[in-house]
Amino acid sequence: MLHNKAMHPACKSTCQQHGLGGQPVFMPPCRPLCTPFRRHQSGHTVQCNAVQHRFGVPLIRTFEQPQPSRKSFTVQSTAAQVTVNGKSVDGFGGPLPDTEYCIINFYHLVDVPNPDQVVASHKAWLAERGYDIRGRIYYSSQGANCQFGGRTEEALAYVSWLLSQPLWEGVRYSAWPAHTHMYPKLRLKVKPNLISMAGGVGCMPVTRPEARATPLEPAAWKEMIAGAEAKGVVVMDLRNDYEWDAGHFVGAPRPDEEEFAETPVGEGEEDVPSPVRGVDPDTPVMMYCTGGIRCDIYSAFLKAKGFKNLYTLEGGIQHYLRHEGSAHWNGSLYVFDGRMAIGPPGATGADGELATLAAAVDPAAPSGHGLPAAVPCQVCGCAAAELPHVNCANIDCNELFIACASCKSRLAGCCCEACMQAPRLLRPAKTDGGFYGAWGNYAEGDALGTVMSSGRSREGRVARRAKRREAMREKRARQAEERIKTRAMLREAVAKLDSESAPAESESASSLAARLKAAREARAAAQEQQQAPTAA
Repeated sequence: MLHNKAMHPACKSTCQQHGLGGQPVFMPPCRPLCTPFRRHQSGHTVQCNAVQHRFGVPLIRTFEQPQPSRKSFTVQSTAAQVTVNGKSVDGFGGPLPDTEYCIINFYHLVDVPNPDQVVASHKAWLAERGYDIRGRIYYSSQGANCQFGGRTEEALAYVSWLLSQPLWEGVRYSAWPAHTHMYPKLRLKVKPNLISMAGGVGCMPVTRPEARATPLEPAAWKEMIAGAEAKGVVVMDLRNDYEWDAGHFVGAPRPDEEEFAETPVGEGEEDVPSPVRGVDPDTPVMMYCTGGIRCDIYSAFLKAKGFKNLYTLEGGIQHYLRHEGSAHWNGSLYVFDGRMAIGPPGATGADGELATLAAAVDPAAPSGHGLPAAVPCQVCGCAAAELPHVNCANIDCNELFIACASCKSRLAGCCCEACMQAPRLLRPAKTDGGFYGAWGNYAEGDALGTVMSSGRSREGRVARRAKRREAMREKRARQAEERIKTRAMLREAVAKLDSESAPAESESASSLAARLKAAREARAAAQEQQQAPTAA
């Protein structure tokens, strides 16, 4: 392998240090990708075995090199007290994963003087080491909101490096096992708002702890929610409505808003979520979400509105379920990565180490397939629904819904019979869950242009999305009305059957028993006659 004169100096020196048989080979931070025409982070090219490449990440070695075992690495940080070669815990006291891959979640609300500089330094740090980190890593002038994953030693090394910086002192992170990458790519960037909320969050004093709610550790939350109904405590779910469908705390009503971004933030007295609308400001309010950032930030808005006794769940639902189990919890937990859903934890191990949520999920099915939901099937309304959510196979609908196994199969991955006659494109059914890719993956090359252009208009992407969501709401209303009518018809039929089969008041118990016995014998005789083979 020959490197050209224009090669980045750091890459060149690394190649020279790790030569094999007198020929330089690429090792971290500059490893080769065996796919031509991919760009290397330095923007330069090399000549590799007479085939010209442009390199990038994820990276693969082309020469056999003795590599250390993935489970023998050591990651240490005095700031986070993280070790891997020994029993260690993450920022919330959970066990560090011993799997090859892991998922890291954390957020931190702090004043960041120059977020652009922070992002640039983090990108450079990852690029220098060639780490294949994927996920959503957002920084703003108000802190960080990060969900990412990768190889365990690389992900933990990044966390360790971040925690060694004074700016991020006090960050508490959680680590979860994974069998592979759970995010398709890395989005490391500056984002004006750490969460999507109407009007933004830049004007809120979210970096001041006194301006936010009081955080409760899982044990304290469990104790408080146990007596919430008796004491008149409001329990409020600050997530998307479809997350509530997957699972929620007992006593928390379903959010009126389809998405958290629609949660009211107006100046009027009625511009608050329905659970606290008209409630005395002195009433205790318990707020929760998946990881904690949404309710933590929104609590600053409610506190400014005059609510005095606000409480949030420290570390979010995932922290609670890991340490307190499924007490006062119904269903499973929706997550925004390749797992899509995770279930309640297993029992405490013999050594007292709490099992992780992912341990309750079959490693061969990391998408959360088959986990119970908190609501019945949203198609038939009768059978028990199975997670994860699925998107309607009709690209013009794309409705995210939960269904039973029978409805998923019967409707070929669609949310209703009407969507089975897709005017443009019907994608393959994803009955076991998972995300759909780009439209081009499901349409023939010649037909792709027609499929795309036939759905476009001059309204713009935002207007088209609003129209689709309004159509979904109307469809849901029709489906709910149909389910109500079906249930009413069933109740009438059962009532009529009961009235016809009810014995007369004067009929004795013995005569009723005789009638029932005769009916069973007649039914059995009819079944035998139907099963008897027909004479030739």
